[in-house]
Order: sequence, then C-alpha cells, then structure tokens
Amino acid sequence: MKKLLSLLLLGLPFYVCATQVHSVTAQTTRMSEETLKNRFRLKPGDLFTPQAYQKAQEELHKLRVFKTLEFIEKERKEGVDLHIKADDRTYIFPMAFALSGKKRSAGLSLASGNLLKQGESIFVFVGGSRDGFATHGGISLGDHLFYTAYTHLNYEQHFYKNGWASVPGVFSAADDRGKHKSAFLGKIHARRDDWSFTYRRKFSSVWSAFITPQYDYYQYKNDALDSGNHSRVTFGFQYADDIRPDLNMGALAGIGLSDKDQALRNLPQVRMGKLAEISYTAGGHWTGSDYHINKLSLGGGLLWELKTRHLLAIFAKAQRALDAPFSDLIESSDLLFDMGLYDREQRGKGGVSGGISFTYFILRNQTGLLSVMPFYELAYITSGGNHYVPHSGVGVTLSYRLWRFPLPIGVNFTHNMDDGTHHVGVKVGGRF
Repeated sequence: MKKLLSLLLLGLPFYVCATQVHSVTAQTTRMSEETLKNRFRLKPGDLFTPQAYQKAQEELHKLRVFKTLEFIEKERKEGVDLHIKADDRTYIFPMAFALSGKKRSAGLSLASGNLLKQGESIFVFVGGSRDGFATHGGISLGDHLFYTAYTHLNYEQHFYKNGWASVPGVFSAADDRGKHKSAFLGKIHARRDDWSFTYRRKFSSVWSAFITPQYDYYQYKNDALDSGNHSRVTFGFQYADDIRPDLNMGALAGIGLSDKDQALRNLPQVRMGKLAEISYTAGGHWTGSDYHINKLSLGGGLLWELKTRHLLAIFAKAQRALDAPFSDLIESSDLLFDMGLYDREQRGKGGVSGGISFTYFILRNQTGLLSVMPFYELAYITSGGNHYVPHSGVGVTLSYRLWRFPLPIGVNFTHNMDDGTHHVGVKVGGRF
C-alpha cells in the first residue's frame, strides 16, 4: 500500500502539469478564421507544452503572408485558451534577372501569396540561354504541394580525361573547355526534353511523401550513346524537423516578416534541425522508357543553430544506380550540396558524399544579414568495379540578405581540389 501511495504521489505532478489546449480562436484580415485554425498545428484537446506551442507558431510564420501575428494565451481550469490575431495580406510580385559569362542567360519569375485567401503561395518561372530554356511553377496549399517543370536543352556534351564530363544546363555559364583544354577528349551534340510533375503531401509537421513522374528524352548525334526515351517515376519520403526555408517572396511586398524581431534575438539554447530523405526511381517499358532504370538515394543533414544564430551544418548523401544507361548514371554534381561552383562532374554507378559549412553572421540588424560561409564538400563516384574517383571542393561565400529581399546575394569562391581549378562568381539564392 505504501509503495502504491508513493507511486501516486510521484505521478501527481505530471497530471497537474499536463495542461491541455481548451480552445483555439482566431481573428484574421483576409482568410477565414477556420482556414487559419486549420493551419495551426495545436488543436483543442492536444497537450500544451512550450515546445509544441513554439512549433505551431513557426508553422504559421512559414506561410509568409502575415504582416503581424500575435498569440494570446489564457489559462483556465479546463485548459489553455489560445487566441491568434493575424494581419494577413496578399502579394503578387514579378522579378527579372540576367547572368553574364561565357554564355549569357536571363529569366523572369512571378510569385504570389494568399490570392485565394488560403495562405497559399504560387510561383512561376521561365528563363533561357543559348543552350535552351526552362520553365517551372507550382502551388503550395496547406499540406499539399504541386510542382511542374519543363526543360529543353540543345548543347554540346564535353568529355575529358580521368572520367570528367561537362555540366550541361540552361544557366551553366562556365567555359569548361577553355579551362581544361589539355585534358579534352571530345564532344557530342545532344538534345534533351525533360518534363516532370511532383506531388508532395505532408502528414505531420515533420513527415511528408512525394511522387514524381518524369518524361525525359535524349537525342545524341547519330543516335549515339543512349538516345531515346528515359521516362521514369520517383517515390520518396522525407523527415524534416526545425529545417526552416529561407525563401520569403512576401518580403518584397512588406509582408511575411512577422517573425523578424524574433529571428534577431539570441536563442535561449542551441537548437538542432534534422533532415532525412529516401527515394527510389524506376523506369522501363511500363513508363515508356527504352531503358531499364533503377536508382536508390539516401540523404540527410544536421543543422545546429547556436545561441548567437550562427549555423553549423553537416550533410551526407548516398546514391546507387542498380540499373541505368549513361544519361541516368549518378552525377557528382547531384551528390554535392549546391555550395560550390563547378564546370565539370564525374559519373558512375554509385557514389557517396559529405559536406560541412559554417555560417557566421558578421552583421544582424533590422535592415538585413551579412554573413560569411566557409564550406567543404566531397563526393566519391564509382568508375568501375570498386574503384572510386573523387570530386571535392573547398571555398567561401560572402553574402548579404535584406529582410525586404528574400534571395541572398553573394560572391562565391570555389577551389576544385581534384582538378586544381577555381571559380569566382556571383550567387543569388542557394545554400548560404
């Protein structure tokens, strides 16, 4: 009896402290109150904890359509009453840009948010260069994301000694043949038409799944290499916790900054974000492909946000082409993490990679963020049998981001540690 009484007394504080959410009410400007409450992760009957409350607030901030957000709590005997005062606005904003280099390119984008009064965001982009054009667009609505893209390329694929190949793309502006003339082996003219559609569904604040059917057609000169249909389907799952997106197109219209003051304050303790993803790609006669395609990909990362908001990040990835022709081999540029600038890549049946970066904020104020980010990334690609070839880079990016302009603008220096070349270029957006 004494033991039972002791257990009850020990358990009593947990029952007393376990407060529930009693009610959630909202006051809005454009969207309906029910829409806002649906976007808020805490529901009546849920356990009310500081951690759950903080994440639920962040989910609303991530919609980036609020000028201000105010959260009011009132404790009652039955639980906690939560009231949300939201000043939600709408925006539609065009943006044009141009890149110069060996190959010039230009693009135009159009972004909008909350036009449908659902807290949604819509994005459309079109751009091109002498090598082709690309267009893509999508809509994010609640737990659903719809995205489609089409790319047409008309380019020269360059090949070099030691397994290197040029990186084709609409916005690839590097003069790879000029820099690697002594190692140049040959080239082949190619055309590529690639259309894809992605549907992603969030099942909770951290779990999501996606499917991407993709039509992909290659035409090499004289029907060389693997000319033909490469259509395939990719399935995947993702876990993302405390990984916050940087894009905030609403800032251009002066909204979406409801958490700016909070972002400028130091954290009470170190915060860790986690990201993991697994995907499988398959293609064959059942997808209309002329080739059998089977690929598996695993990736993840950890992000430590220090009390002073500086960021330490590590990444890892592994891919394996169980069955794939030349054009669907694993590419080292795809294994790396968009931190460096490269004009060539390695290709093979499989690969592993890792990367590390540290973002140090030199300046944080009400106007913007000035940061410097040193990084190192390394990929190993199988070139046949058990032989692996490396593709690694080390560098630094100095960038500045205005709160009212969502894309960081910076200068990037990258040294390719395997072929000895280096690149200096302007980067807009990317992993800063």
